[in-house]
Amino acid sequence: MSETTATQTVYQDTELINTVSESTNDPNSRTIVIALDHSEHSQHAFSWAVKNFLRKECDKVVLVNVRPVPTVPGPYAIGAAYMDFSEVVSSLEDQYRSNSHSLLKDFAGKLKTQGFECKAIAMRGDARDELVRKVDEVKADALVIGSRGLGVFKRTILGSVSDYCSHHCNCTVVIVKDKEAH
Repeated sequence: MSETTATQTVYQDTELINTVSESTNDPNSRTIVIALDHSEHSQHAFSWAVKNFLRKECDKVVLVNVRPVPTVPGPYAIGAAYMDFSEVVSSLEDQYRSNSHSLLKDFAGKLKTQGFECKAIAMRGDARDELVRKVDEVKADALVIGSRGLGVFKRTILGSVSDYCSHHCNCTVVIVKDKEAH
């Protein structure tokens, strides 16, 4: 989780689940990060990874969800100067955190029932930056991420998380496209 102020950035990632044994001497061991959100594209990428990419015997799976930082209207929004948004922001933060933790627990449960070792980490901030940071931090061998299937124009304007990660991560990035969604 990344909280930003004007002067500093503080990282407070929440590790919800950790079934990974730290003493792995297997030379074939890989650390695979799977980026998750509440989209169908993310669900498809997870299912694809379990079916086609992950190895139960030796992979350490790190599930990551990056929730957004709640925002409030700027000072020029109608009435914004006269409103206290602290309760709104606090409520949104609680809701985002709860949704993130539920999502990760659900996906971690699916992995555990199939015999995979996994960690589940909830983060807060810009998904692009936080995923790149976490991939580096855990020394991932690969990042598996879904694709929304944005066209060139929308990808340029909106920014594609998978595209950003493919250019900035120091590991292999597997972008899983859902054939039925395109």
